[in-house]
Amino acid sequence: MKTHAAFHAHEKAFAQLHAEWGVLDSRGIELMRLLNASARMFEVIADHYLQEHDLSVPRLRLLLWLYAADHHGNKEGLSPSRLSEFQHISKNTVSSLLDSLEKQGLVERALNPDDKRKFNIRISRTGRELLRKTLPAHGACLTHAVAGLTHEEQTALLKLLRKLRQTLAEQVVSHK
Repeated sequence: MKTHAAFHAHEKAFAQLHAEWGVLDSRGIELMRLLNASARMFEVIADHYLQEHDLSVPRLRLLLWLYAADHHGNKEGLSPSRLSEFQHISKNTVSSLLDSLEKQGLVERALNPDDKRKFNIRISRTGRELLRKTLPAHGACLTHAVAGLTHEEQTALLKLLRKLRQTLAEQVVSHK
């Protein structure tokens, strides 16, 4: 109950700031804040589940990118730089995540065939097996997290978020 009161006080303080600063329509700001907060809470829930498998959300994302590349015929793997771009995280962060995945035997490093000074990362057999074992329960865990919404509400929210993502993607492209 304390958390709910704290959230309410936080929301009220933001509304006051918006009014003081002359923000006439704060829906965009509120949407961004709520989406970010929801995403962080999803990650907390997911990380809690994934800890049982010595994983985290960022490490799982890397494994999924590597699995997708392998599944689509890229047997050479991906460079750490590409993984950094895909994940929108620093190269140092990717390097740290890859080191831990490699220690677990979930990924393998191989020399880049075009440039022997560089290397590519591939998902290992152990990594693929871990994904097969982990993803069904991980998906169920996240589905359970939204059980407070009806099936119809979940469907409507998905539709709206897809539309929002498309709208934002178009704006990102137009600003380049």
